[in-house]
Formats: sequence, structure tokens, C-alpha cells
Amino acid sequence: MDQKTRGTSPATERAQSRGATIAVVGASARAAALSVLRSGRRAVAADLFADADLRRVCPATRISPYPAGLVDWLRDAPCDGWLYTGALENYPELVDELATLKPLLGNPGNVLRRVRDPLLLQQVLQEHGFSFPETRASSDGLPRDGSWLAKTYRGSSGVGVSELDSATSNCGFFQRRIHGDACSALFAGGVLLGATRQLVGEAWTGASRFQYCGSLAPWPLTADTERSLRTLGEALVEEFDLVGLFGVDFIFDGREAWTIEVNPRYTASAEVVEQAGNTCVIDWHVASHQRRLTPPPAVDYSSTSHGKAILFAKLATTVSHEFTSWALTQADLVDIPLAGSSIAAGQPLLTVRAEAGKLPLILSALKSRMGQVERLLREGIETCDWES
Repeated sequence: MDQKTRGTSPATERAQSRGATIAVVGASARAAALSVLRSGRRAVAADLFADADLRRVCPATRISPYPAGLVDWLRDAPCDGWLYTGALENYPELVDELATLKPLLGNPGNVLRRVRDPLLLQQVLQEHGFSFPETRASSDGLPRDGSWLAKTYRGSSGVGVSELDSATSNCGFFQRRIHGDACSALFAGGVLLGATRQLVGEAWTGASRFQYCGSLAPWPLTADTERSLRTLGEALVEEFDLVGLFGVDFIFDGREAWTIEVNPRYTASAEVVEQAGNTCVIDWHVASHQRRLTPPPAVDYSSTSHGKAILFAKLATTVSHEFTSWALTQADLVDIPLAGSSIAAGQPLLTVRAEAGKLPLILSALKSRMGQVERLLREGIETCDWES
């Protein structure tokens, strides 16, 4: 992909260099912070949790109030630059304010406003010949039979998505429902790095109906779908001036990929793409900012498949010291809450990871391990009427 060299300030060049300290901010910083460390750079992090395992590998701060408290934190943070994870793309003004404090390795507010506008995205992609579900700003005349979804476009990971009914008729946008496999593609500067199958609304994780709860990689693509996604990535960069890592959520209906939305930052599925491809996506992120993706290095997908699933609290939970101590010894458990943390019902508790030779085995491994963790969690926590 032909990209022009962009001029950068000395501060931005320092932020991109090996050995730089990169601040990672967002709702959950752990996965991106680990990728920063694997790239040979140092990391500091600020998010909603500052989980126990994150604190073991880099300085981490729990932000309150979130996300407004990020301004004071980043102003004083010892870093050369910063990047964001979900769902700061919904706060373009805040992103621009933070970018005045330290060099931003990511997409600025003007890009976020355009690419996160579903009506504009629909127009642009349809003009390029890509499939995008019919999307409207009004629910007038739409059926309430489950064939349309209501979306706020103010959340992430499926938050703010519901079936259109009388209670959601004033929601932000309305999109025709597409049935098929929920998937995601990860790009860096328009270069396709890989695809994942998304786990959405899986009851065994405790997730709500439309809530993202995990990823499996590498997800096999047909030759036509892969070509279409590669062209899609290039078109998104051209039309919206995207830089760095970004994700495209899509539904594969068995014949074609229907783009649902664009996540213009490090995504939740990026770490399983990284694991399955034996690559470092932060290196790709920086290379995109430096306009050095021609020719792109090869992504070496091995025969091992990787997956992760998020365990959500079924009831209000207080995490015990015993459980946190045990979880920190388990290589397949991440996003581990601090001892004494109070987790509200419906909130994420931790993440389970698995690897196997074949993708079908990943789901079985994740389900089995999550059942074990839940049993141990019940034994090692104080809980409010936990169902046995």
C-alpha cells in the first residue's frame, strides 16, 4: 500500500522510538500495555480497573471520575506519548484535549467523529460497493419484530444495542439486523492483519444478549472475503484518514461480509490476533504512524489457535484475597481484580484464555476452564446470594 511519509515533531518521534514510554488509557488497558512491553517499549496505564496482573508488569492507575480524570493523570504521567483503547472513541473532544498534553499515537477527534457516524459510514461504504446494513436516524415506520436493532453508538462491546421495540424508539440510530457469524478484522494503516470470530451474548460467560464476551483467532476467510476486507481497509484509510490500528466489526452471512462499525483504535480482539500471528501489533501501530507499511512484514500464523472469553459477574461480588492470589499464579487468567474489589452484577470479573490445535477445541476449552474458575470463585469470595 502506497503511503506518503508524514512529517513528525521531535516529541512524536521520541514517542514512536524503541525504548519510549507509552501511556495506555481506556476502559481496560491491560492487553495493549502488554503489547507495548513486547515491542521493547515501556508502558504506564490508566483505566477503570488497574487490575492486579496489570500492576505487576507496569505502573497502573484506576481513574475516577472516568474518563474526565484522564486529563490530570496524563498531564503528570511520565511518558513520551499515549494511545487509547475502548471506548474513548466516543469522546472525541476529550481525545483532542489529551492530545495537547502528550503526543497522540492514534486517531484524533475529527477522524473519530466521521468514522463513528453510522450514516456517513453507510454512505461512504455503499459508494465503494461494500455491504452495509440499512441504517436510519429515525424509527418511524420500522417494524418491531426483531428485524431491526436500536443502537446508541455511545458505548462499546455491544453496550447500547437492543432489538427495536416501543421502549427503544427514541434511541440514536436504527440498523437492519443481519444474521450470520459475528466477526472482526484488525487493520494497521489499511493493512489486514487478521480476522477473529467474536463471542457475543454467550450465556455461559454471563454476558447480556448483544454484549461482546470474547474472540477466537485466526478465523478462516474465503479468498473472496479476504480480498474484500483488504480493499475495505484501504478504502477506510483513504476516506477517513485513519492511522494506526483499527478494527472492523462485520457479520458474515455465508456469502459476504457486512460491515457493522469501525473501531478506530486498539481493539479487544487485537491480542488474540497478536498471539495467533506471532506478531507485535504495537509495532504495526507505530509503523503506520511512520507511514512505513510498504512492503508490510508477513504475519506468520501458526497451527495453534487462540481464544479468550470474559467472565461477567452474575451477582454482586467481593473478591477475596485467596482468589486473587490464586488467580495470579494461573497463566491462562488475566484482567484479575484486586483483592477486596467489589464487582457489580453484570460487570466483568476476569478473562480466561486458551489455545488449541483447532478452533472448535477452543470453545470447549474456554467453557470448561470458565466453569472451574466460577466454582473456585464461589469458594473464595464473599457473595450476595450466589446461585449454586
